[in-house]
Parts: sequence; structure tokens; C-alpha cells
Amino acid sequence: MAIAALAVWALTAGAGVYLLTAVIAAKRATAGARTAPAETVPVPPPSTRVPPPIPRSKVKAPPGEHPLLEFCHPALGITGLACWFAFVATHDRTFAWIALAVLLVTIGAGLGWLLAGRRAAREQADGGAGRVVPAHRIVLHGLAAATTCGLAIAALAASHG
Repeated sequence: MAIAALAVWALTAGAGVYLLTAVIAAKRATAGARTAPAETVPVPPPSTRVPPPIPRSKVKAPPGEHPLLEFCHPALGITGLACWFAFVATHDRTFAWIALAVLLVTIGAGLGWLLAGRRAAREQADGGAGRVVPAHRIVLHGLAAATTCGLAIAALAASHG
């Protein structure tokens, strides 16, 4: 059961990579459509260069961008997969409990990312060129994650004895 959970978890990660490539491609397509060619600015000679002032502004992500979730969700998924692999290799249930906890947090981060993206898409529904990720990729990844969670819980329960 633990090996089946490991295999499905790896498939979930593959589906996540597949989904992430669609998100990155959509970002690049919309960024390329919005940006104009950059103008070249002449560079002054080295003796007259003055360092620019240090900007004192807050960093704000554009609407629809969620950098923390976009980093945490895949990072947590890989961390959980590594812990589950350690459980399969060593049969130490501590790794399984850690992997299950990380998996649940990963699912929460993924759902948060999905809901935040949908909210941003609803707000951006003014007919502009918004990012479109095919729903079947999201459903595939979500179903694989739910299956992984179920198999992990079953494997942990089976190893209790």
C-alpha cells in the first residue's frame, strides 16, 4: 500500500509539473502581449556615472499572482514526497506521519492557490487577456492529490499493526 501511495504521489507531482508548465506558458504569453519593445538608453562614460538612489518601495505582486503559494505548494509537495519515500525505504512511521502532515498542508496551499486564482480571474473578467489554464489539468492534479491522500492514510493505518 505504501508503494502504491508513493507511485501515485509521484504521478501527482508529474501532473503538477504539467499544470505548472501551462501556468508559466500562459504568463509568458500574456506578458509578451502586454509589453512594448524596450528603448535603448545611452550609458554615460564611467567617470560621470552616479549610483542610482535606493528605491524605498514595497514589492507588490500583480493581480492574479501569488508568489508565496506558487513557491510553497510545489516545495511542500516535494518535501512530503521525500518524507514518504523515506517511510517506504525505512518503514519508520515517523516519516509517514510527517509526510501526511506535509501532504495536508500542501493540499491546503493548493486549494488556497486555486481559490485566489479564481478570485483574481473573476475580478479580471473585463474581457482582457487573462491567463487561462485548462480545467482538465487542474482536475487531474486534484484527483491525483486526493487519491494520494487516501492511499497514504490507508498505508499508515495498515502499518499500525
